[in-house]
Amino acid sequence: MQITTFNISLVVHGTIAENMDYTEDDSNPYAAPIAMGIYHKLDSPLDITTSTIIRRIVSNHEAYQKRNEKKEASEKKYYDSKSFVNGE
Repeated sequence: MQITTFNISLVVHGTIAENMDYTEDDSNPYAAPIAMGIYHKLDSPLDITTSTIIRRIVSNHEAYQKRNEKKEASEKKYYDSKSFVNGE
């Protein structure tokens, strides 16, 4: 068993997780630690999951793209209307 091989003495899991279906499934990945009495559930201080982080990244990326498109258009307009003075 890998738990004894790696000398694991404590297995923890937060109350907020991407997928909590394992608790109702026959293939519970925490079955061995639970049986050994080394499993503990911790209260998650925030409700952040991988999906919420991904949504935030995508949202911020879209806002970043829109901002840069606006800056690019403004710069193009500036340079298109700019006339150069000949120093002669």
